[in-house]
Formats: sequence, C-alpha cells, structure tokens
Amino acid sequence: MDPGLVTQVELFLRCKNLKDKDVTSKSDPFVVIKDASSGTVVGKTEVKKDNLNPDFDETIQISYFFETKQEMICEVLDFDEGAKHETLGSARFTMGQLMGARGASVTLKLEGKGEITITGTEMKGLNEDIQLQFSGHNLKNMDFMGKSDPFFTISRKLPNGSLKQLYKSEVIDNNLNPIWRVMPLMPMSHFCGGSMDTQCIVFKCYDEDLTGNDDMGEFVCSANQLQQLYHEKIGISLKNKKGEDFGKIRVSQALVVKRPSFLDYLKCGLQLNINISIDFTGSNLPPSNPKSLHRYDPQVPNQYIRAVLAIAGVVQEYDFDKQFPCFGFGAMLPGAQDVSHFFHLNMQENPYLNGIQQVIDTYVNTVNTVRLYGPTNFAPTIRAVTHTARSTPGVYSILLILTDGCITDMDDTRNAIVDADDAPLSILIVGVDD
Repeated sequence: MDPGLVTQVELFLRCKNLKDKDVTSKSDPFVVIKDASSGTVVGKTEVKKDNLNPDFDETIQISYFFETKQEMICEVLDFDEGAKHETLGSARFTMGQLMGARGASVTLKLEGKGEITITGTEMKGLNEDIQLQFSGHNLKNMDFMGKSDPFFTISRKLPNGSLKQLYKSEVIDNNLNPIWRVMPLMPMSHFCGGSMDTQCIVFKCYDEDLTGNDDMGEFVCSANQLQQLYHEKIGISLKNKKGEDFGKIRVSQALVVKRPSFLDYLKCGLQLNINISIDFTGSNLPPSNPKSLHRYDPQVPNQYIRAVLAIAGVVQEYDFDKQFPCFGFGAMLPGAQDVSHFFHLNMQENPYLNGIQQVIDTYVNTVNTVRLYGPTNFAPTIRAVTHTARSTPGVYSILLILTDGCITDMDDTRNAIVDADDAPLSILIVGVDD
C-alpha cells in the first residue's frame, strides 16, 4: 500500500494494579502488542522491574489504516530470565476504537486483574508536503567549448534497491552556478516512505549533451537532512563513484506545508455519521421466498446484513454516539397507495437507531411489514441526506446505499450527486447478489 495513505501511530502504554506472580518480590512486567488476525508481534516495551503500576518508556509504532478493521491483542507478561514468561493479563482493542476515542486513549480491563491504558499519537512529518528548490555552485565544467548544461533528477531508493524517479529538472544552458526553478509541492512520504531519517533520497546531476549526458556526481540524504541543508544554508558535495568532487548543491527553498490528516480532524472534534439506505424493490423477491435476498436466517446473515456489518463495523468506531439514521426505498408502506422512494426504516419521525443490532432488528421487522415494489430510485435519498449533511456542523456524513438492481433514475441521481458537491458527504453504493 502507498505509504502516503497510511498514518504512522506511536502507542504509549501504562498499567495499573497488575497481578503479582513473584513470591519474594513483585512482577517484572512488559507489554507485547500483536495483530489479532495474523498473530504477528507488532512491538513490545521494555521490562519494568518490581512494578505493579508500570508506565513504560518505550513506545510501539504501528501503521494505522482508517479503512481497515485492525484488531490488536495486548498481552502483559511477567519477565522470567531463562524461563517461560507468565501472563499477567490480556485485552483486545481495535485501532479504530483507540484513535476514535476522545484523546485517542482507552483504558481496558485485563483478564484476571488490573488494567492497561493505551494512548495513540500520530508520528509527525509524514503528513506534510514539501516544495524544494536547488541551486548549484562551482559545478565542474564538463565541456571543451563553453560550459556545462546542468540538470538534475531526484529519486527515492526503494527497499529492494531500485530507484523510483520523483522529479527531473529543466536544463540550464552554459552555467556552472545554476538556479533551477522551484519544484512542485510533493508529499513528504514520496521522498522518504515511512521515516524522515532514512537515507533514501538520491540526487543526481548531469551535463546535457547531444551524444549522451555526462555524469556530474550525486549524493544520498534523508528528508531531515534536506531540511537541515536549507536551514543551515550549507551545500553538499556532488561526488562520482571515485569520490571526485564536482561542486556543491544547495537547497535554496524547503517549504513544508502540513496536510491535515484524518486524526487531526478527529482531534478537532469531527464526528462521522453513517446513514444506511436499503433497497426494498420487488426484484429482491419477498422474504418468504427461499430465493429472496431479504430472507432472514439468524444463523446465516443475508447479504444486506453482511454488508451493514462489514462497513458499519469499521466506521462506527468514529461515531461517538453510535446512533445511525436508517432509510429504505422502493417499497409500498402499510396503508399507502403509492410507492415510497424514501422512508425512515423504523417508520417513525426520528430515523436514528441505537447501535448496529437495533439497525438489524429494525430492518428484519420492516422487510416483513412493507410490500416490495419499485423502481430503484436513488435521488430522493441522496437529496435528503445531503440536506441533513449541510445542516449538521462538525459532522461528516457517509451514505451507504445497499441495492440489488440497476438505478432507474440515473439522470436524476447524477444531478443529485453533482448538487451535493459542497456537502460534507461521501456516498457508497454496495451491490448485493449478482
């Protein structure tokens, strides 16, 4: 996955009232964090001797993916030299639960006795863009007639040793002290991947010639070193493979612009609001039909229920009140003469449902109450949710539309989406069945 799409998080851990496993002293605890799905150890802390209330100094770094449910196992162990470490307690948490909590901090009860507090903080630097400008000073003259025509490339050295070119400058003719134009703003992560200190930025300078470009030396540095060159107004030498000096390169500009991350928005109080809209058109077949997409079996959830659990299960970690407005479309409601293209799933004035389980229970009740009809019109739902999203400050809305069929009001749906472009809203359309 592109490092630019990942947030690097640092975990701080402390425990309280741990179980005492030692006879003549107190437990010597340390913490191990594992990925629950693979069992892989993500990291561990140092050992705190004779301490039942440790505040660990060593942190654990983890890659956090907002769009994935990352379940972690936290194990607190008692260190024993030359023997098997005894378990003092364990707990599970998801990265969404942690980073979505107020202050990005959760306190979990350990199995047996005690508790652990985990606090996550975003590692700085990787959610920034940088704009660079380079200049050359006293570059080596590679031409017999006239002067060198220098240009440069910047590449990133990948873990497999290959180079990924990020930028190629213009050629400045007949100049040993060139000032190249300012580079475009680029994500810092493109330069350094996951670490500001890794020496993976390769700067190469060339003299353009019709018969082939002459190598004018190179240097390798880190993202932090580039910024240091700028702040200290010093140059770095261009050298070839033999160590010969071809002049110096200076960083004339290093403009760093912080790009707000998802965690920055959470810290400022942003909440997510999941709106769920379900297709009740006749093509689903009545729930009494064994082939119905709405057929309910408590042992085998249908595709509508599975889709709600899969998507809402990730996003609900960031919805503090766990109240979900839920809707339906394409059904004939009890006592109605016309089909409804937008109705509250609970058929009450307030469409909000408390938690995913109530969403599922209400859906099952409604599908057995209404008459499946049609057609499949999305626009009324999109327009209604857009109106709510615009009028709810501090909230980002997500509209999840679950459907089995083709959109029958395609032009109106397109217009509704275009009209919603100023609203804090994302629209997800999930198709069920074939």
